[in-house]
Formats: sequence, structure tokens, C-alpha cells
Amino acid sequence: MKEVRWLGYWFTPSLSTTRHFVKRLAKAQAAFVAVKRLSPPGMGISTFLCHRLASSLIFSILSYSTDTITPTAHMTRKLSVFSHKVQRWTTNCFRCTPIDILAVEACLPALELLLAYKGCLANLRILCSPPEINPAAARLPLSVQTLSLHRHTPDHRALSAKNAGSCLPLLWLQPRPPSKNRAHLPLDALPHWILFILGQDGREPLWVISQHLLCEQYHDPPAGCSYPQLKLQCMSLLMKEWKDASPDPARYPYRPSLKPHPFIGLSKFSASRLHQMRSGKSYLRAHPSWDDNTLPTCPRCGEAPEHFAHAILHCSAKEPARTHHLQGVTDIGPDTAVRSSAALLVALA
Repeated sequence: MKEVRWLGYWFTPSLSTTRHFVKRLAKAQAAFVAVKRLSPPGMGISTFLCHRLASSLIFSILSYSTDTITPTAHMTRKLSVFSHKVQRWTTNCFRCTPIDILAVEACLPALELLLAYKGCLANLRILCSPPEINPAAARLPLSVQTLSLHRHTPDHRALSAKNAGSCLPLLWLQPRPPSKNRAHLPLDALPHWILFILGQDGREPLWVISQHLLCEQYHDPPAGCSYPQLKLQCMSLLMKEWKDASPDPARYPYRPSLKPHPFIGLSKFSASRLHQMRSGKSYLRAHPSWDDNTLPTCPRCGEAPEHFAHAILHCSAKEPARTHHLQGVTDIGPDTAVRSSAALLVALA
């Protein structure tokens, strides 16, 4: 198979993206093998540093170029399987931990959501680029509201808007019908993808990325329309979709967040145990495990099932230690002081 490498992209004669993502997956796996030596289970660098390595190194290698090209469904599944291994290494959770809970514990969203977010930011960068400078922005339809009406001629736009086969193009404001014979042109698909920012009628103006590129006759963008604020809208969409895909609060009360949990600054052993007990898959007897014959009753007090709250707050056998370290603490929920106070976190550990 003939391949051409350009700026880290791998191209084939068929323009399939599979070969490129096979290379990215191999590079990410090689990097993961190297960083795993720094933090074997129960020892090594802290969980906080593991999270930094996973988000800034491994996920960056894995998702390189996903803002412009999209992996196939089969390749996305393979990338997701590897990302689950990285999340499990970051938290030191057991293999039986549910995937949706594992993502929340690792503070790393599912790969499908992350790829959609990166693609949304890439489209926003093109749409907010001055058409006089960016050739892609200059080939957008005139109906896309920007600060400049400069566009290339339709002939030049057609050079980068070829359609495959006998597919009939759609206007960028039109939703794509179920029929596979209708599709947006590649450049028309960019504004259609972020229609939630432009409004349902597509008449909200797009403001350029850098304000110093504005001409003198342009006034400052109104509130809520600057490029950083549009990026925040993309982030809000990512968090909304992540919360919709997260577990039921009655089953798992902790909500998704990209900000690392405060307790991951503790020692590797303590942070791992907290991750395991929060996820409901730990050494506590009340948590489901591979041993079905184990009674859920607490082995220390024998009074109630040994779940997370009982082990920390209610076990009578631990009353002296609890009185000394966690005096006055009555709840360990997601919004309590024990989650944010450094002194209480050390005492909990």
C-alpha cells in the first residue's frame, strides 16, 4: 500500500483515514508503555501526575488530526478500547468498573465526545478566520454571516467542494435527510455542524479570532459573541453531552468534571482506594465483586453492609479514629467540605 506522510498525517490513494489512525494508535500505545513504568499499581508517581500524562501526552498523540479528519466507526471503537485502558491506569480502578463511571473518575471524557469537541473547535476556527487571510473561510457560502463579505469566485469554491459519486448537495442550513443521496458539501458541513452557535436561522454573525485583525469600521463584538465565548459554548455542549451519558445519580452521585478531583493529590495508594470506593468496585464487602459468596456485612462491626459511607462515617469499630480525624464530618457526598478541604482530605486518607 502506497503511503505519503505529511505533517504527521498519513495519506493513501483511497484517502481512507484508517491507516492514519492505525499509526496514531501505535504511537500512543508506545508512549503508554513508557509512562506505565513510572506508576505501577499502588506505587510510583501520584495520581495527579498520571492524569497530567494521560491528558497532555497520551490523549494528545491519540487524537492528533481528529479536528480535520474523522476515524471510521470500527477505528473509533479500537481507539476507545485503548482510551479505557489509559483511564483505568490513571485511577487504578478494577477492570470490572463500568466504563461510564471510569470516565468520570478519571476526569477524561469518552473518546467519542472528545473527538466531536475537537472537531467543533476546528470548525469554529475556520468560520471565525478572516476570509481575506484564510482560503477555507473565503470559500464559505455567502449566506454564512461573517464580518467580511469577501469570498472567492464560485469556480474557486468548487475546487475544494467536490462531492462523491451521484450525491446531490444540500444548502448548509438544510438538515440532512435519511437518504444517503443527499449530503452537504464539505465546506457547507462546517457551518452546519455548529448551527447551535449560529442560531436556528443561521443569522448570528461570526466574529474573527483575533480582535487586532478587525478593520477600523468594525465595532467590538457584542456580549456573548466573541471567539473565547463561542469556545465556551462548545465546552458547555461537551459537558452537557457528557452529563447526559453519565450514570444515573441514584446509582453514582458524582458528576462529570474536566477539573481533577482534589483527592488525587494524595498518595497513590490513598487516591486509588478512594477512586475504587467511589466507583462502587472496591474491597468493601457491600460492593459487587468477583466473589459472590462474600457476605456484605461489615467484618469489623457486623452491624450493617460495608459500603463507602458506612466504612467512613458509621462503623462503630472506627469511632475512635473517626473522632480524632473527622470530628464533625457527617457526609462524604460530592458537594461536602471533605471534598475540598486539604486538611480533611489528609485526615480521610
